Amino acid sequence: MYAIPNGLGELSVKNPISCKFEKQLALENNLQSSSWYFWRQPQRTETLDDLSGQGEIWEKNKAGQLFYTRLFYKERVALEFVPGDLAAIGNVASWQQLSSLIEPSTLGRELSLQGKDSLGDIVVEHYSGSIRGVPMEVDWLPSLQLPLRMVKKASEGQTSLTLLECAKEPKWPIKPINKGELDSFRHLDYTDLGDMEDDLMVKHLEQVMGTPHHKH
Repeated sequence: MYAIPNGLGELSVKNPISCKFEKQLALENNLQSSSWYFWRQPQRTETLDDLSGQGEIWEKNKAGQLFYTRLFYKERVALEFVPGDLAAIGNVASWQQLSSLIEPSTLGRELSLQGKDSLGDIVVEHYSGSIRGVPMEVDWLPSLQLPLRMVKKASEGQTSLTLLECAKEPKWPIKPINKGELDSFRHLDYTDLGDMEDDLMVKHLEQVMGTPHHKH
């Protein structure tokens, strides 16, 4: 069973919002739980995973091109990807997917509608199915174009995100990264990593990401 966070009826999909989720990773007898934050603006989204100390910034320019920055808070590094980098590594995420945490077009297609609930003014749609072979369950908030709860299942365990709070001006202390803090990070261009194989920080980041960079 799920709970509806207070104040959702006052929010609009058109306005910037700040959301706090509980992220759970269940592997056999091990359960990890942490806070996961999501900030959405019309042309920008940002996330922060408390457990890993990593975040992501996605920005869309007027031409619709996507720019991606991966944030490593412990290392104080910002790894930047331009549209050409994203195309080269096969990252084809749509803006709709980035701003909704799941591709909305999969709802009612790969994921079948199982039912609906109305709790006050809030409608929750329940979907299940699989996307690219990964079984999923989604409790969807159409008014906000966000999941109330999302579960991905795999042979080694399952990952879930559950919405705890969502607000225009949240009371929790965690905020999106500000310009001063971001400017203080070491900035690396993804295209330069292949020429920096002897850089200790680059080696460390490749281990953290689990995907070694290959020279062009």
